[in-house]
Amino acid sequence: MTGLTRKEVRRIREMKEDVGSDLAIKETPISQLLHRWHTDTEFLAENGEPKALDASGETGSFASLVKKYGGDVPPGAMRTELERIDAIEVLEDKRLRPTKRIAYNVELHDRFLGGLTNILYPAALNLAHNIQLSDKHDWWSNLVAHSKYIKSTDRGRFMRISNDRIEEFAKSIDDMQAGYEAMYDVDRDGNPSEGRTFGVGIFYFEEDKSDSSFFE
Repeated sequence: MTGLTRKEVRRIREMKEDVGSDLAIKETPISQLLHRWHTDTEFLAENGEPKALDASGETGSFASLVKKYGGDVPPGAMRTELERIDAIEVLEDKRLRPTKRIAYNVELHDRFLGGLTNILYPAALNLAHNIQLSDKHDWWSNLVAHSKYIKSTDRGRFMRISNDRIEEFAKSIDDMQAGYEAMYDVDRDGNPSEGRTFGVGIFYFEEDKSDSSFFE
């Protein structure tokens, strides 16, 4: 549930006072598993969609998927957590099928941690890079589209369309990343030789004028 493996927890607990200051974006076992369920040919149907998987089996099953990409999380625990966040559904024949490609958690604590990791930290990296930029050709995009002239009655429709397009774009980036992973034959342990994470952050927002006026 925390995204930390037992090995990582043990390493942290055994650390002394000097814990260092490095901070890195790490994939959780859940996000890695869902990503691979949608991109690894072993778990894809002929049409490119993720297969509905039997719970157990040596290959092409949910258990083998967890074994391959779930770190040291047991299949039972992984299934429980995926069901808790509504990321999978159980079909009538007991097979498991993903309902999400990206894991969204609805609990406040999880939303807070997810926001820190996936929004605030990457946004801060973007800002710090661009402030110190010496080569204009290395500018990192940080575009925002906003309008003050959309009626409040259209809020629901605008938000739904925005969320759908954001998700579609995120999936297209995920597909591109999967292509690079396949080209470099990246295994479940990744390719840490360069020690660098590449990614794109996109999000929907609203500004309440009673709280701020940043976009005036």
